Amino acid sequence: MVLLNLLEEEDKYGYQLSQDLEQQSDGEYQLNEATMYPTLYRLKKNGYLEERKVQVVGKRFRVYYHLTESGKKYLEDTKTQYFNMCASIEKVLTYRERVSATPSGTEG
Repeated sequence: MVLLNLLEEEDKYGYQLSQDLEQQSDGEYQLNEATMYPTLYRLKKNGYLEERKVQVVGKRFRVYYHLTESGKKYLEDTKTQYFNMCASIEKVLTYRERVSATPSGTEG
């Protein structure tokens, strides 16, 4: 979900994705290559990403990833599920505080 979100605005290559992820999380979330590239390959295999190779220096290529329409829909669905899950978890974690704050001790 995070990688797809980073690709929502523009195509990016792997190193750029890892740098943006670290920067946007204020350094709290880092994704190493051993985790990131298999995830990118799986997203591509599922049709959520496309890639294009761009020659940069000599025979070296940089692979840019592009979010497909299917990937955009998957991202939106996944974000909705994520936010719903977070809201549900927050209810569980704050249940006692919410119950003790109601006058009768029960939720209405």
